[in-house]
Amino acid sequence: MLLTAVTSWAQVSFTVNAPALTALGQPFRVEFAIDAEPDSNSFKAPSFEGFDILAGPSVSTGHSVQFINGKQSSSYNCTYTYVLMPSHVGKFSIGSASIKAGGRSYSTKALPIEVIAEKESSSSGAETSQNPEARIGKDDILIRLKVSDTEMYKGESMRASLILYTRVSISNIADINIPSFEGFWSQETSFDNTPSREEYNGRIYETYKLKEYLLSPQKSGKLQIGPTTMDVIVPITVQDNNGFDPIFGGRRTYEVKRSLSSQPITIDVKEFPANAPASFNGAVGKFTMKSVMPQGTINANSSDQIEITISGSGNLKFITAPHVTLPESFEVYDTKVIDNVKITGDITTGSTSYTYPFVARSTGSFTIPSVAFTYLNPESGEYHTLTTEAFTIEVKDDGKIGTTSNSVGYSNYSGPMRQLDREIRFIHTGSLPHKAAPAFILTPLYWLAIVLFVALFIVVYVVVRKRLRENNNAVARRMKHADKVAVQRLRVAQRYMTEGNKRAFYEEMLRGMWGYISDKFNIPVSNLTKETIREELYRRNVAASVGEQFCDIISRSEEAQYAPSTTESMDEVYADAVDVISKIESAVKK
Repeated sequence: MLLTAVTSWAQVSFTVNAPALTALGQPFRVEFAIDAEPDSNSFKAPSFEGFDILAGPSVSTGHSVQFINGKQSSSYNCTYTYVLMPSHVGKFSIGSASIKAGGRSYSTKALPIEVIAEKESSSSGAETSQNPEARIGKDDILIRLKVSDTEMYKGESMRASLILYTRVSISNIADINIPSFEGFWSQETSFDNTPSREEYNGRIYETYKLKEYLLSPQKSGKLQIGPTTMDVIVPITVQDNNGFDPIFGGRRTYEVKRSLSSQPITIDVKEFPANAPASFNGAVGKFTMKSVMPQGTINANSSDQIEITISGSGNLKFITAPHVTLPESFEVYDTKVIDNVKITGDITTGSTSYTYPFVARSTGSFTIPSVAFTYLNPESGEYHTLTTEAFTIEVKDDGKIGTTSNSVGYSNYSGPMRQLDREIRFIHTGSLPHKAAPAFILTPLYWLAIVLFVALFIVVYVVVRKRLRENNNAVARRMKHADKVAVQRLRVAQRYMTEGNKRAFYEEMLRGMWGYISDKFNIPVSNLTKETIREELYRRNVAASVGEQFCDIISRSEEAQYAPSTTESMDEVYADAVDVISKIESAVKK
């Protein structure tokens, strides 16, 4: 029990959450959250110097209990929320807040916040326009390909991040066209896709990272990265004076399509400095080298290896194996390469190990020269050469096999025939013994094996063909049964209608309508818009009025879901949905 109590204390978290960047005259929220039940009246907020308190603290709590495999677990959270307004431009800090839970004190860390004076929006005065396009400013949505560097050496790496900047809500993103990165080696990397805020051209944007690449130029000169293009869908709600409400009018939501394009970027790729050492093979970065040499003495015709490991940060994926010079009498095999490379941002770190296996065929004393590896430090622009020490190895005859002394001329060997190795012997020149192999062909066992093989082949063939047919028909089955799946979803909505659960009814209606089109025409839900639905139905020879009726049901359901005061009838929406799906099924099956 004591151990459990100590563990629960250690797991209590008290944090603060607020934007790191905001604009003068723009309210923002600050939340202090604790995942344990606090002691009564123990919360103490900071002074909020540099900010005016518009509201707060508002307190919200949550408590949940779960039973999983007979074990009970519970969670509790409490949040204190303030709405602040910056009083002037500058860099400020929200001080530490404190609270007590279970008799123990907890505090948050100070949180820095920068306040800037935003430039005037290009869409100022357009907020009341009835034209949906005019409601979106020219610079309200941007896309940028940010690179970590624009000047580098050939083979050096940089990070390229595709970032969406927006000041409006976006419902969908489509048709992203990434440039080919001609002249670069490219690799898409993982990244943190948590949204953030960023100041750009004097304005604050919500930013979303869409893609991130590691790029490495493969030739020198001016290399250009072309623009990235994409389309975004922005829902815009405007006042409709012709709506059903004679006093206030209605509100209508339009889906505005905006095409975006990033600016092309020119990268200045520098050629390697002159007078590069012979051991330079294009390695750029900062590296170290270590080697593991064989034992000082080995037996003739036995194998051993030399291992060299290059570690550090740089273009580890492109460096070639250092050249190792071995005596002529050593039989050398292919070099083995083992990579242990990790990509973090625009830095590639880790190590690459090269193993050089060989077999010493002659006895004597041999010297393996030092191995040199040269890399270019991009910060200083200078070459650095790493070397190993020369190594002497003694190869002795174990007396069991024939060897030569410091020679590999085995074809000129004129001594008596002796065993060269336990697995390799000279050709026997006398009469060869002959052993008659037992007869198997044309025996009953032979024919039985053939019959079993043919039967097994037929079974495997039938099973594979059946699996292929089932896979090919998966999409067709989904399209064929789209109406049945939609009916099942509508029945769930009908149950919610009977219960009077309005929000759940319209939520299930939307899920059923969007899902029906997705299943029927094999289109991902993420790529569906009302305009896409109209075009797809028109392409399938469905009357335009039916497409308008389908989209109207979606609009009515969305409006009713988020506007509880609407007079929309659930019975009418349900009946219209069943009717329009029947019309689509009839038209498509013709």
